[in-house]
Amino acid sequence: LASLATAPLELIRTRQASMGGSSSTSSTTMTTTMMEEFRLLLRTNGVSSLYVGVAPTLWRDVPFSAIYWLFLERFRNGLANDDHGDDDASGLFMLGDFGGRYYKDRGMAIPPSVEAGHAFVSGAAAGSIAAAFTTPFDVVKTRRQMVIGQAETTTMTSKIESCNHLGLKEVGQHTNQGRFSGNNMNNASFSSSLGTFGHMQQIMQQEGIAGLWKGNVTRMVKVAPACAIMISCYEFGKRMFGEVL
Repeated sequence: LASLATAPLELIRTRQASMGGSSSTSSTTMTTTMMEEFRLLLRTNGVSSLYVGVAPTLWRDVPFSAIYWLFLERFRNGLANDDHGDDDASGLFMLGDFGGRYYKDRGMAIPPSVEAGHAFVSGAAAGSIAAAFTTPFDVVKTRRQMVIGQAETTTMTSKIESCNHLGLKEVGQHTNQGRFSGNNMNNASFSSSLGTFGHMQQIMQQEGIAGLWKGNVTRMVKVAPACAIMISCYEFGKRMFGEVL
């Protein structure tokens, strides 16, 4: 539900990021605000254009949440309860006073800071795993949305440049952009007809299986601390303010 509700905003964010900084794009074709981009999508392609790429978005977000919470709980339980069958109080991972068993063996409650640390480490690890598993769907989603943004922008740019008498160099650029626009339009319709898994197969055929994990390291580096900070702040706040609230 959250992914469906925010799908238009995700599309606009991707389009704005993909169109920024292009030297061949006229400033008159660039939208500067979220509402301008929203109106442009409605005006040119209708309401359905707001949900371009929603299928791979759901394939990315739903499994991500399932994988994230599964591994989060496993890692957190492993840090809090080290049942490895011997009497070594240092724990299976040699955590010392960072492990939950250190306090349980001494009849003490685990401090909020240690619980937050468990959540931070578990969240980072679980987020990295979930990101690695779902990156192929993120690649498909991003490419679908960027193809439409590039094709639409290039078409508008070509129309504007066709009205200017700028000389041979600019005419050559205009011709190249026109070809690029047509290719993008064909790719956009081709991708839509293929569907999410068809697009993934196309990427594997053209770029190999590694093409499905382009940008995976960067995504993991981004997702891991985000998940870690979110869950650790939540657990720390729940422990500190739970009795008050």
